[in-house]
Amino acid sequence: MTIPDPTGAAGEVDESSRPAGGVASAQPAVSVSTTRGTVVRSVGWSAAGRTGAQALQFLAGLVLARLLAPEDFGLLASVYVVTGFTVLLFDMGLGAALVHQRRLTQSDLDTAFWLNALGGLVFVGILAALGPLVADFYGDPRLTYITPLAGLGFALALNVCHSALLQREMEFKKIASVELVCAVLGNASTIAAAVGGLGALSLVVGPSVQAVAMTVLMWSVVRWRPRGFVRRESVRRLWSFSGGMLGFSVVNYVGRNSDNLLIGRVLGAAPLGLYNRAYTLMLLPLQQVSQVLGRVMFPALASLRDDPERLRRAYRRTIVVMTAVTMPVLVGMAATADGLVPILWGDQWLDTVPMLQVLCLAGLPQCLSSSEGWLYQSQGRTGTMFKVGVVSTVLTVVAIVVGLQWGVLGVAVAVFAKMWLWQPIGFRIACGLIDLPARRVFADIARPLLVSVAMGGAVWALPLLLPAPRDAVWVVLAQVVLGAVLYTALLALVDRSTSRELLGLVPRRLVPSRLRRA
Repeated sequence: MTIPDPTGAAGEVDESSRPAGGVASAQPAVSVSTTRGTVVRSVGWSAAGRTGAQALQFLAGLVLARLLAPEDFGLLASVYVVTGFTVLLFDMGLGAALVHQRRLTQSDLDTAFWLNALGGLVFVGILAALGPLVADFYGDPRLTYITPLAGLGFALALNVCHSALLQREMEFKKIASVELVCAVLGNASTIAAAVGGLGALSLVVGPSVQAVAMTVLMWSVVRWRPRGFVRRESVRRLWSFSGGMLGFSVVNYVGRNSDNLLIGRVLGAAPLGLYNRAYTLMLLPLQQVSQVLGRVMFPALASLRDDPERLRRAYRRTIVVMTAVTMPVLVGMAATADGLVPILWGDQWLDTVPMLQVLCLAGLPQCLSSSEGWLYQSQGRTGTMFKVGVVSTVLTVVAIVVGLQWGVLGVAVAVFAKMWLWQPIGFRIACGLIDLPARRVFADIARPLLVSVAMGGAVWALPLLLPAPRDAVWVVLAQVVLGAVLYTALLALVDRSTSRELLGLVPRRLVPSRLRRA
């Protein structure tokens, strides 16, 4: 992957107020001396950590799908609509604000830490009070105690400052190592609880264990410690950035979870469990790639604020790589869904197949929209991000209410329609922040999109030529192999520059030199 050398400082810690023995040194997060190799290595470590954690979560999900009933997943999906707000209010956008600051003081860190810690305690208390109301809303008394327990992990994760310091200094190797260890502990705890017969409650055990492990390991890796309490001037400084972040996070959360809320309330836990499984699988490649790149690209793009041309160039190249990886995976999942679902989860989940197919196609425009936050945050335009988020959320809720008239599949179709109609508009607004015509980006990704669609058609048609049902393991494997080979070959034929970008992601020792020169 080709990334321009980032220049300029994303921020530096004020040495006079920084504790002795802090993380690394007081150098800027992405400085003039930072090389392109540093950014590429950061992406690599971020990808390794995220891939490992997601692989563990995916494998744990396969095990849990056989240990737990769809109703158990639906029950937790219902309560996470409520408890998820604590994640937003618990962080309050403070982590991103710390990364974005040009100069970071000890009082800024102290303020962020205590706001984060006290906010977590307050909202766990609120969840305990809301538990009976949530149980009444969904008609399930178990939610009375599951609701506060599901939010407990958020109060136990006291590492917002430590994580921000590591991101500022591009220490993604340390972040990846910590997250991988915590993922092992969290998923193992969830499976152990499910084997022990805890049912839906086992799905809240793992996140709590993972949060405790994250806190302990982050505090051992980063030697920063709070020295003071909340300072008014630091609150004002951080809030100028985090206020818009918090507002956007809240409205975005409402938009992304209104389907869970309304399906659970109108159709019940079992249909919600089916829908939630399909939506989670669709999001897997999007989250895997966008979150990996987003962690690195946010501080990197922030460092390019004073060099607009290089910023635009870096963003376009990154978008090409991200979409060229995620789009074929989404199309491939849609093409293989009728065989993939029973193999992964069993025949009791077959009703998720049409939902998964529709949602995967709805995810294609999200390949672009998932990067919009990088631009808003790196340019300090979180207020604008909030306003755009309000419009997007209103459209989402309206679409879901309409889709409910045709059941859970109708909701999936409504999500598809909203994504394809709104996301091109939202992307144009985000690109305008850096004076980048959106049509240039659309042109950049047009060929990978067309190749993905062609590949998907061939993959879907392959079982028609084979003497076996679509849900045979060897048939699905044949589809995957055909898709990978066909996409690689077609992309190299019609879009050689993007093919070279993707080839650059592979370790050099694994690729013959003649292919790199092709």
